[in-house]
Amino acid sequence: MSLSKKSKILLGLVLVIAIGGYVAYSYAYKPHTAIADMEVAFTGSATDFLEKIKDNPESWTQGEKVVELTGIITAKDEKGVSINESIYFQLEEGTSTETLSEGQKTKIKGRIIGYDDLLEELKLDKSIILK
Repeated sequence: MSLSKKSKILLGLVLVIAIGGYVAYSYAYKPHTAIADMEVAFTGSATDFLEKIKDNPESWTQGEKVVELTGIITAKDEKGVSINESIYFQLEEGTSTETLSEGQKTKIKGRIIGYDDLLEELKLDKSIILK
């Protein structure tokens, strides 16, 4: 049984739409990269990084930059911690701050989401506690 020319064109069109839909869906809903697996752009003390970001905040806030900072916890809430009074880490879902205390030295890895140059405050999200 042979297909007519119209049927072949219609079948080809449906096949192209199905493949295009699959590619678009795969691209739009690809799994997120875990912070633990992302490349670190800066490792060091929170104080050193704050001085570095003040010089050129645009270069650090463009794209997904991950930093690993060491500092003293100055405040904490249910969703995150502040270190050195000017860096706020919003912790990854399911991470508890119960074991942390103010005045404790810690090392945290997170993704930069913004810098407020007026208040000189840096905000990071998806953060994980390393030490």
